[in-house]
Amino acid sequence: MTKSFYIILTGITTFIVLFLMGQWIGRSYSLTKEQLIRQIHESFCHTTEQYEADRTKALPALFREELDKRHLDKLIFRMDTVPLNAVNTVLRKDIRYFSDYERLFNEQRTFTYPISDTQGVQAHILNPRAGSVGKLLYFFFGTTIALAILLLCIRKQINIIKRQDEIAHMREDFSYAMIHDMKTPLSSILMGARILRSGKLDMKPEKKEKYFDILEEEAQHLLALTNKVLTISKLEHGQLLLEKSHISIRPMLEELTQLFTAKTNKPVTFRLNIEAEDIFADEEYLKEAVSNLIDNAIKYSGDSVDIQITSCLYNQFTQIKVKDNGIGISLSAQNHIFDKFERTSINRSNTADGITGFGLGLNYVMNVTRSHGGYVSVESQEGKYSEFILSLPISTEETTV
Repeated sequence: MTKSFYIILTGITTFIVLFLMGQWIGRSYSLTKEQLIRQIHESFCHTTEQYEADRTKALPALFREELDKRHLDKLIFRMDTVPLNAVNTVLRKDIRYFSDYERLFNEQRTFTYPISDTQGVQAHILNPRAGSVGKLLYFFFGTTIALAILLLCIRKQINIIKRQDEIAHMREDFSYAMIHDMKTPLSSILMGARILRSGKLDMKPEKKEKYFDILEEEAQHLLALTNKVLTISKLEHGQLLLEKSHISIRPMLEELTQLFTAKTNKPVTFRLNIEAEDIFADEEYLKEAVSNLIDNAIKYSGDSVDIQITSCLYNQFTQIKVKDNGIGISLSAQNHIFDKFERTSINRSNTADGITGFGLGLNYVMNVTRSHGGYVSVESQEGKYSEFILSLPISTEETTV
C-alpha cells in the first residue's frame, strides 16, 4: 500500500482515537454515582406517576421502559412487595430531599410505593454500576483498537520513509557507479573519434579498422546498459510483451560460452550438461538473463574460473543452472542480491578491484524469469561456489503430451 493511504488512515484513526478518548474521559466524569442515583430516582418517580394515571400496564414493565429511555438498559432490578407498616418502609411523601433517596439507594432499595392500604412495592437495583461501567468498557476497547491501528499506520509510514531513504541512497550509489562505468567507454569513443578524424590512420587500414571495432564495442556496451534499464522498467510495470517459442538450449549456451571465452581475460572452463534440449521462452531475454549469470560467475571468481551449466526437467519446469567456483554469497546477502541497484551499495569499495556494474543484472534475471511465469533461486557457500537456477514452466502442449 502507498504512503498516501497510510497518511489518510492515520488521520482518520487519530480523529477516532481523540473522539473515543474524549467520550471515555467525559463519561468517566459524568457517569458518577450521584448522577446514576438521580436517574434511577427520576425513573421510579415517573413510573409511579404513569402507574397512577394508567394502571393497565404492570409497574415493573413501566419501570423498565423508563430505565431504557435513560440508556440504563443494563440495570437489573427486582420488585418486592412489602407491608406498609414495616420498619424499612419509606413512602414517597416522607422523602423531602434527594439525600434521603440516596441513603435508600445505598441500602440497595428505593422508596416504597403503596399499591393498597396495607402493601407497597419497592424496587431493588441489583447491579447499579452495570450501565456506566459497560459503556466505559465499550469506549475503552474502541480506543484501544483505534490506538493499535494508529500505531500500525505510524510504523508503516516509518518503514516507508526508511525504505525511501534506502532507495534514495541506492540511487545515489547507482548514479555514481553509472558515471564511473560510463566514463571509460565514452572516453574511448571520444579518443578513437579524434584519432580517426585526425587522419593519422588513413595509411594504416588494419589499425583504423581496429579503432572502428573498439568504437562499435564501446557503443554497444552503452546501448546494452540503456536497454537493460528500460527493459527492467517495462518488466516491473508489465509493459513488456514476450514472444515465446521453443528454443534449442544447446546452440544458445554454446554461443554464449564462445563469446565469454573470447572476451574475458581470465582462463575460463565451461562444462555443459544438456539433459533438457529445449525450453519455452523468449530467446532474446532468456539469452540476456543467462549471459548475466555467466558474467557474474566470471566477475566474482578467482584467477581460474570453472563454470558448469546444466539444463534439466524438474516437475513442470525446465531448469537452467549456472554453477561457478567463485567467492560465494553469504546467507545475509542472498536475501538482497535480486534487489535493484543492490550491487551499487558496494560498488565504491570495489572500484579498485576492477569489478564494475550497477546491480541490475540479477534484478533483470529475476524480472525476466517472473515474466515467463517461473522463478529464480540461488544456492551458495562462501569461498566455494554459487549456483543460480532459472526455472521456466513447460509449455501447455508439452505438459499435455
